Amino acid sequence: MDGIEWMIESSGTWLVTTLPDTWFRSLLVDGVWAGVGSVIVFLPQILILFLFLGILEDSGYMARAAVIADRSMYRVGLQGRAFLPLLSGYACAVPAILAARTIDDERDRLATIFVTPFMTCSARLPVYALLIAAFIPDEPLLGPFMGLRAGVLLGLYGLGIVAAVGTAFLLKRTLLKARPASFLMELPPYRIPSLRTLALRLLDRSKIFLKRAGRIIFTVTVVLWAMTQFPRTESGAPEIEQSALGQIGHVIEPAIAPLGLDWRVGVGLVTSLAAREVIVGTLGTIYGVETADEGSLELIEVLQRDITFASAIGLLVFFAFALQCMSTVAVMKRESGGWKWPILQFAYMLFLGYMGAFVAFRIFA
Repeated sequence: MDGIEWMIESSGTWLVTTLPDTWFRSLLVDGVWAGVGSVIVFLPQILILFLFLGILEDSGYMARAAVIADRSMYRVGLQGRAFLPLLSGYACAVPAILAARTIDDERDRLATIFVTPFMTCSARLPVYALLIAAFIPDEPLLGPFMGLRAGVLLGLYGLGIVAAVGTAFLLKRTLLKARPASFLMELPPYRIPSLRTLALRLLDRSKIFLKRAGRIIFTVTVVLWAMTQFPRTESGAPEIEQSALGQIGHVIEPAIAPLGLDWRVGVGLVTSLAAREVIVGTLGTIYGVETADEGSLELIEVLQRDITFASAIGLLVFFAFALQCMSTVAVMKRESGGWKWPILQFAYMLFLGYMGAFVAFRIFA
């Protein structure tokens, strides 16, 4: 994945140095090419995940893992087959939701893919790393065994698990209420997986992702680019505060003001809909930081000056709960067969994230 990101960034750099500085170059580099990159960068995770899932299934171990996990999963209203998709969610919710196709019962499958985004995916880590480095002191928590920063990160993982368990429990007793499905499974004999079968399965999964989710991811990225570029100022250069996206940031500022946040973070929250980690680069652009990543000391210093400790904790809680990922929404729409469940999922997680952030802000203010 890092290699693909490097190739995408290198290609984008080549386009920047080759083409004249016009809005068309920005469209190609920051819009079209960034959209293509956002789609391609998911492929390695999807292929690797389905490779291992295919090996587990064809070897006969998948059935045994589901049986082992069934008793624990049953207590919260899920099947044993939900264990592997949820575990896969720690890498990325997109392939994890696709992996839930192994669950036969429709209600159990919907419940599983509804709670999967609560798992702490890799896209949350840059946001966590930036805010924890900026606002959590580097002090011991459990002596030499665990520091305070590691404890906070572990707590964020725990928040996601608690939210997933609680939501699954609630869903299976309300919207997806039904008699528990019988979990009967014939355990197949152990066998060596077929390479040809695995290759065909990987090809099929990659085609589905590129055709279905890829189009939506690409479209969202290009639309976000256009919102940052227009309308242009008198000088012809885009000013993010005066852009359509900046104006949206000002519009939602009253909603996030109770969290101690301003329009700049609001813009970051909007751009993070393309991918959660995008907020790091967006904040760097807004604050004029040349090198903006989760390890940027300059960006950390700027955030320490403009954001309070209580607001930072609230923002961490918000990202632990909220569904800031249109890729996941696109796949959810594909897997559920309509917009009902993706909209409900997005609204529910947004509400949970906002209320959690508000409570955290009030506690630490």
